[in-house]
Amino acid sequence: MPFTSLAFMGAGALLSPGGADGCLTVLTYHRVLPRKDILQPPDQIDAACFEGHMNAVRNWFNVLPLPEALDMLHQSKLPRRALTITFDDGYEDNHSVALPILRKHGLPATLFICTGFLGNGLMFNDIVTEAIRRTQSPSLDLSWLGLGTRPVGNMQEKQGLVRELIQHIKYSRKDLREQTCDQLWHQCAGQNVRPSLMMLPEQVKELARDGMTIGGHTHTHPILSKITLDEARQDILTNRMALSDITGKTPQLFAYPNGRPLTDYLREHRDLVKEAGYSAAFCTARGVATRETDMFQLPRFAPWQASPTRLSVQLLKNARIGRHSVTA
Repeated sequence: MPFTSLAFMGAGALLSPGGADGCLTVLTYHRVLPRKDILQPPDQIDAACFEGHMNAVRNWFNVLPLPEALDMLHQSKLPRRALTITFDDGYEDNHSVALPILRKHGLPATLFICTGFLGNGLMFNDIVTEAIRRTQSPSLDLSWLGLGTRPVGNMQEKQGLVRELIQHIKYSRKDLREQTCDQLWHQCAGQNVRPSLMMLPEQVKELARDGMTIGGHTHTHPILSKITLDEARQDILTNRMALSDITGKTPQLFAYPNGRPLTDYLREHRDLVKEAGYSAAFCTARGVATRETDMFQLPRFAPWQASPTRLSVQLLKNARIGRHSVTA
């Protein structure tokens, strides 16, 4: 066994024990791209990187289905180095790229799905990315956004602008965000049809039939703290009912959109998710889950390091954070 694996397993046994002191590491992914794409953020990894991750976690961890892992956590029966794999949003490449790799390694996963985008829908960040990708101009006049004129003559300039625009738009009101995306698309891509990046309902159903766990992620991926409680409740319930119709099984697990406590969701939204009938929910605070962790604020983090050594360091740092405190 390579030195990296031996060193990790020794340190991991101390930082991620089993039994009554059991800790659960929860990985989260979004897209798994067929190949590298400079316009995507670092945590949107490609197939080769994901293959390396899955090979590593299969060797280093005891990878469990998420529902089983949560049951074992509460029964003080988690094995050492317990880990589970999750995806957010419902991208088509989860089915076409990630699923074959998961099957190859015999690994289970949970997919938190936004039902409002299934089929031909496109999330706002993808509209921004694909719009900037398609512009043929050397610069863009974004004074209507208060951003002046920005150079987009090469991929590095486009990359920087994509990241800036996503942060600029993310916390806008939903109607304003949609209006901004529509105007940006028209400015950059004209009458070009937007690409289809999300799964079809039938693909979600196939994942469920294949043994993957399907969880809720709201219907339209709102930042819950930026809408009314009634709107949040309706979006959460619509999503849960839609997933029940697609899979024939009512989802029991939920992930908050964006997921930062006190920024993207508040205590009231944690309570809404519980009232909706879910048994557990996940945020994006880093750390590992223990028996003392709030079941409706379970931590996760997104790995992106490609090399086994760097990935092992990243995983150990996350485990070292230890018990996640309730913050919302």
